[in-house]
Amino acid sequence: MRHQVCKALRMALAARAACALLAGAAPLSAHAADALERLNAATETDRAQASGAWVHCLLPGQVRRLGLSVVATPRRALRVSPSECLAAGGEYVESQDTVGALKIWLPLAADGMPEAQATAGELYEQQGQPKLARAWYEKAAAAGVARAQFNLASLDVQSGATTPGSDRTQQLLAAASGGWVAGLVMAPRERLRIEVVAPEAAMRLPRPVDGVLTVEAGPQARELVARVVAPAGLKSVKVNGQAVQLDAQGLLQVPVASAEQGGAAMAGAQAYALEAQATDGALARTEVRVVQRSSGEALARPVAPPPSPEQLMVQAPTASGAAASVERAPGERAQALPAGRRWALMIANQAYAQWGALDTPLTDAQAVGEVLRDRYGFDVQWVRNATRAQMLQALQALRARAGPQDQVLVYYAGHGQMDNVTARGYWIPVDGDKQDVSRWVSVIDVTDQLSAMQARHAMVIADSCYSGTLTHSLMPQIDTALAEGQRRQALEFLSRQRVRVAMTSGGLEPVLDGGSIEHSLFARSLLDVLRQVQAPVAALELHQAVAARFAHLGRRLQVQQQPHYAPIAFAGHEAGDFVLSPR
Repeated sequence: MRHQVCKALRMALAARAACALLAGAAPLSAHAADALERLNAATETDRAQASGAWVHCLLPGQVRRLGLSVVATPRRALRVSPSECLAAGGEYVESQDTVGALKIWLPLAADGMPEAQATAGELYEQQGQPKLARAWYEKAAAAGVARAQFNLASLDVQSGATTPGSDRTQQLLAAASGGWVAGLVMAPRERLRIEVVAPEAAMRLPRPVDGVLTVEAGPQARELVARVVAPAGLKSVKVNGQAVQLDAQGLLQVPVASAEQGGAAMAGAQAYALEAQATDGALARTEVRVVQRSSGEALARPVAPPPSPEQLMVQAPTASGAAASVERAPGERAQALPAGRRWALMIANQAYAQWGALDTPLTDAQAVGEVLRDRYGFDVQWVRNATRAQMLQALQALRARAGPQDQVLVYYAGHGQMDNVTARGYWIPVDGDKQDVSRWVSVIDVTDQLSAMQARHAMVIADSCYSGTLTHSLMPQIDTALAEGQRRQALEFLSRQRVRVAMTSGGLEPVLDGGSIEHSLFARSLLDVLRQVQAPVAALELHQAVAARFAHLGRRLQVQQQPHYAPIAFAGHEAGDFVLSPR
């Protein structure tokens, strides 16, 4: 533990400071006293803008003279930068030193400080001690700390103590998020679903409310491809009532008759009813109507139907918490979700000194960034072939720019490496030394930057590993049968929460560089789906479509890697999701 802290030392320091004051000496240097005063007055927002990674800092108490009395205030613990901590005369440990951090936070937690109790719970959870974590979460949750309430609900579900639908879980989630809305389901895993991935026009997001997807395809379309995802196990899959088998990637292929082969008889829609049943009894159904045109006939440009009266009614919460209908005039655009600015940092490393050169990171980051800028309104910065210092500086600059209502997206393409001992992931800068881990960028460093940001929404998209920081906590999933107004209400709820999530191209396995023309397989899948989004979607919905597209494109290469999506552990994530809204 750096700057070792113990109770005896704290008492000695406080006593020495009091004696120094009584003797007429200054207990702190002018510089340290000024820094401490600024930290005492600083808000969480002020501290989040400070440069450098966060550490667990124990600040000295202040010695104050009140007439003839001398009062020593208690010591305080904060998450600040090392320079701030040292300037104020504090003692600190690095963020990953959970044993040392507990020596700082536990005395404060025992004194009844709710934020310290929540932090102690997180530190014990990081150590793999769920019983101690739960005990401190319970105390902080009772005091109204939102992150403790959410962490407690997730921990209970993961351990099997409760279910996602139990009264206790729902009460904790409602308390953490300030309420709850119909149409959202919180679960530790994704639900049974069917994702249609070919023809490409079938990837339109969000999915139609009635479950019927109409696709106009040219004569080159020869098959309908869908992916079935069944986390609870799959009992059966049927197409038009006939049982079919999935391939190793969970894909089913249905031949589509050519319009040229079928003549006028095939000019109408060909209907395909897809049905899947999980072993737990859950059912998923969708219907795809494929309309093909002959080679001499141009595809019709899809025209959106005029909005129905129901679509012009948006459900908005009233002061009492009940839902009220708000009419919107035809053609009026809803307020963007969320309402703040959008920032994207694209880090692409390709020209390595000691690691093998990569082929696609620069073109991947350029293309994804352009889509984010042109279709989604992000202010995009590209950092190419970056050193470790340049990567960290770019993250710190992003942290300083982002405001409390803003969205932040960090994209990384380049080499990644896993430490087999700590199971921690690293991003490799172009100057990374293969033998020196200190020259790499730990994903813990990235997580610390995200945690310190004011931005309400932050998401990492990594065409590399981000392992060691993802958690299997509860994820909000939107009911696919919601009407437009209800869906909008659910998305507005998600956008109000503090969000820290990550989408990665793989888990612990090596990820593929290339695999598609000019792009990696993951970047190609992401680009295809981003271009098909027609209205606001939750990032979990985006991930599901990307994973299905990835499986489809990777069939010929027999790729085993699977994209992952989850909240980032211990970064302040609450019961929301990143919401992407096309302009």
